[in-house]
Amino acid sequence: MSLAMRYWRTGFLLIFLACAGMIGFALYHQIYHWVMPCLMCVYQRLAIIVVGLLALLAAVWCPDSRRGVKLVGGLIILAASAGALAAIWNLRLQYGPVDPSVVCAASLPFPIDLNQMPAWVGTLIRPVGDCSAVDFKLLGVTMPAWVLLTCLGLIAVTIGLCSARCAEIGRRRWR
Repeated sequence: MSLAMRYWRTGFLLIFLACAGMIGFALYHQIYHWVMPCLMCVYQRLAIIVVGLLALLAAVWCPDSRRGVKLVGGLIILAASAGALAAIWNLRLQYGPVDPSVVCAASLPFPIDLNQMPAWVGTLIRPVGDCSAVDFKLLGVTMPAWVLLTCLGLIAVTIGLCSARCAEIGRRRWR
């Protein structure tokens, strides 16, 4: 197994574990400290779940072509970008000027019918909080800011792993 492939598998496995840890951390605070997720929080959670599942897929399936590397990397970057955008919107609602026309509350319609799903899925993604409320801070930083920083870090690591893998595929092709 080449060094770039080992970095690829290890790197994406670590991304998967980081995403699982983030969701676990969020659920811990939701269940034990009653920090309820808002609509933007749910969108951030969904983005992190998708990034984690795609990273697990990338760790298991190590593509041998540049097209496969770009596909997996692009999907992960797209999902992490969606999470970053949701976090930016959430931060705008928390710290931006108060605008009564911009609403993010549990009363807004949610695009997924949670009544048709198992109860544990509803626990994970049911929006019940208010996006403008700052319910939680870790080291003086709110949860959406942590998600934004994490998503930007995930994008940077994914670009690095995909660049190394593409470079290795290019070197192997010319031998």
